[in-house]
Amino acid sequence: MAEKIDNTKPDGPKYATDRPGVNKEDLHKEMMARFEECRDYWASEYELAREDMQFAFSPESQWDEWMTKTREGRPMYTVNKVRQAMKQITNEQRQNRPQAKVRATEGGDADLAEVRQGLIRGIDQQLDAQRALDTAFQFAVGGGYGVWRLTTSYQEDGGFDQVIQREEIGNPYSVTFDPSAKKKDRRDARYAFIESKFSRSDFRERWPEAKLVSVDSNTDTSRAWFDEHEVIVAEYWYKTTETAEIVLMSDGSVHDSDKIALIIDELTQAGINEQRRRFVEREKVWQCIVSGAEILEGPNEWPGRFIPLVPVWGEILDLDGRERFFGAVRFAKDAQRMYNYERSVTIEYVGEQPYSPLMADAASIEGYEGQYQALRTKRPPVLLYNANPAMPNGGKPSREPPPAFPAALANLAQISSDDIKAATGIYDASLGARSNETSGRAIIARQREGDVANFDYTDNLAYALKYDFEVMNDLITKIYDTQRQIRIIGEDGAEKVVEVNKVVIDQQTGQQITLMPLDQGRFDVSVTVGPSYTTQRMEAAEAMMQLANDPSPIGMVAKYGFIKNLDTPGLEDVRKAARKILVDAGLLEPEDGDQPPTPPQPPPPNPKDVAGAEKDTAMAAKYGAEAQQTQIENMALVRQMGIQAAMMGMPPPAMTGPAQMQQPSPMQAPQPPPMAPPMQMGPPNQTPPQGGFPMPPQDPEPGGPPGLPF
Repeated sequence: MAEKIDNTKPDGPKYATDRPGVNKEDLHKEMMARFEECRDYWASEYELAREDMQFAFSPESQWDEWMTKTREGRPMYTVNKVRQAMKQITNEQRQNRPQAKVRATEGGDADLAEVRQGLIRGIDQQLDAQRALDTAFQFAVGGGYGVWRLTTSYQEDGGFDQVIQREEIGNPYSVTFDPSAKKKDRRDARYAFIESKFSRSDFRERWPEAKLVSVDSNTDTSRAWFDEHEVIVAEYWYKTTETAEIVLMSDGSVHDSDKIALIIDELTQAGINEQRRRFVEREKVWQCIVSGAEILEGPNEWPGRFIPLVPVWGEILDLDGRERFFGAVRFAKDAQRMYNYERSVTIEYVGEQPYSPLMADAASIEGYEGQYQALRTKRPPVLLYNANPAMPNGGKPSREPPPAFPAALANLAQISSDDIKAATGIYDASLGARSNETSGRAIIARQREGDVANFDYTDNLAYALKYDFEVMNDLITKIYDTQRQIRIIGEDGAEKVVEVNKVVIDQQTGQQITLMPLDQGRFDVSVTVGPSYTTQRMEAAEAMMQLANDPSPIGMVAKYGFIKNLDTPGLEDVRKAARKILVDAGLLEPEDGDQPPTPPQPPPPNPKDVAGAEKDTAMAAKYGAEAQQTQIENMALVRQMGIQAAMMGMPPPAMTGPAQMQQPSPMQAPQPPPMAPPMQMGPPNQTPPQGGFPMPPQDPEPGGPPGLPF
C-alpha cells in the first residue's frame, strides 16, 4: 500500500523548520512535502526546456514523428541554423560581460568600497566563475532557464582562511525553487533543492550507515528517490525566521539588545545614550543533505542571509497564475523543421536529375538486367544491350528527359530560412553577411539590430548578476573576517594586494583600531552592461590615433594615449619613454614614481652674437687699460711737480679729476708726499701730457734745471 504524504503545513504558526527544537524526523517530513511540490510545479516547464536544448544541439531531434515517417528510407538532412543564432547571442555576452560597481552608503567609505569591488571583480573573473556564468546563460538562451551557485571553501595553503567561489551547475533542471517565490532572482524563496544522482555502490561508500531502500520495498514516495541502479540525493536549502530586538544609540549606531547590554554602562559614561528600541525579523539560511529516507548530513547554518543559488531566465511570464519561461529556440523550431524538410527534398530531387529512367524493350536488355539495376550506385564504362534491327534505333535503350527543376522548392527553403531569422531576431548582417552598407558606422548599426532584438537576454543576465554580487557582498563580511592579505583587481585588470582587518595601536590614545575593516559600513551593488575593458581600450586607441594627427601638443598627448591603450607585448619601455617626454615637456602632471621634469636648458648662443660680445669685451678692456695708464701718468706728473714746487718753496699745484690725491683728514697727521720714481733719461717729450702741465726736459743742462739745486 502506498505511503500517504501529508502535504499540509505542520501545526503551529510557523513551519517545522521555524520551531525551536525541531527534530530531524519532522524536518525530513516537511522536506518531502516541499520536494513533491517543487517537482510537480516545475515538471512541465522543465520538460519543454529540455526539448528546446535537445533540438538546438541534437540533429535527430529536429525531425518530428510525422516528417520522419514520410521520409522513411529517403534522405533526411539537418542544416542547423538555430544553433548558430544561439551562439550569436551567447558569444556577444562573452565579449561584453556585465561588471559590478560597489558604492558606499551608510558608514562606508570610498576605500572600503573599492576593496569590496576589487574583491568581487577578482571572484567574478576567475576561469571557473566565468564558466559557470556562460553555462547558465547558454541554457537561458536555449531553454529559457539556467542557474549557478556560490560556495565557500578553504584556501589551498592548508590554513583556515576561506574564499568565496562561483560554481557551475551543468544540469539546471536538477535545481527547483519554492513555487511561491515571485521575484525573478528568487531571493524571496523559502527553500530550494539541488538534486544529484549516485550509484547504489557510491551511495553506500559515502554514507555507509544510511538507509538504502530496496526496489522491492519501494513505495510511491520512495520510488522517486530510489531505483534499481541509482539513488537521488538532494541538497535541501531552507530559511528560518527569528525575532530580535535592536537598539538605536545616540551616535547613530544600531546594536542587538542582548549584545549591547554588556557595555551599556560604559557607553552611557562616554555620553552615548539609548534612543529607541524595536523588534525585527531576521532570516537564517540552512543546508542539509537528504535522501528519500532520512537526513544524511546537517542541518548546517550558512553564513549569509541569501540562499546561494542564482537563476537566470531567458523570457519568463506569469500566464494564468503560472510561470512559463522559454528561450530563443522555442519559436524557431517549426521554421527549422520546415527548412530541413525542404532542403532534404531539394537535395533528393537534384540527386535524381542525372538518373531519369531508361526506356528499353525487355528483349534488348535480356541478360544485362544487373548492369542497368546497378546504375544508381555504379558507373560502368560500357552498357551492353541486344541489338534488334526490327526495332527503332536497333533496340538501343534511351533515357527519358528529366522533368524541369521546380523553383518553388528553392523559394520555400528561402522562406523558411527567413522565418528562422524572424523567430530568433538574428539577421544576415548580425552574422557578418555583406549588404548595401559601405561605411563602418552603417555596418555596425546593422549588426547591432540583432543585439537590440535579443538584448532582453543580456538584461536578464545582468539582473541575475546583481543578485549574485549582492550575495557575494553579504558573504564578504562573514568570510573575510580576519587579518589577511587579499588580491583585488582594478577596472583595467591590474592586480593589487591589500591587507584588511589589520589591528594597530593608536599612538595618541593607546587604543586598538582596525585598518580596512570589512565588517563596517553598508554598500550598494549595481551592474554595468557594455563593452568590456579590452573592447573599450581598443576603441579608445582608435580614437587616439585619429587625434594623433593634430600637430598641436594635443596630438603628442593623443599619441601617448594610443600607445598606452595598445595590448601588445614589449611596449612597456615605449610607454615609459613617451610618458617621460610628455612630463618633461609639461604636458602631463608627474605621478608617483615619475622623475621630476628636467629644468629647461638655455638655447645655444648665436655665433654672431658671441663674436660681437667678445669684440665689445676686448674694446672695453682696451679702453680701460688706456684710461688706467693715463691715470698713472697723471699721478706721476703731479707728484713730480709737487716735489719741484716744494724744493722751490712754492705751494703744490691743485689736482682735479681722477688724478686728485686724497687729502688727509684733520685727525690724521700729514704724510710726506711719496717719493717720485727716478726720472728716465731720454728725448724730450714734445707733446704736453693730459692736464696741460709741461714736462721737464729729460736730459737737464749741467748744473740742473734753473732754480733747482744740483
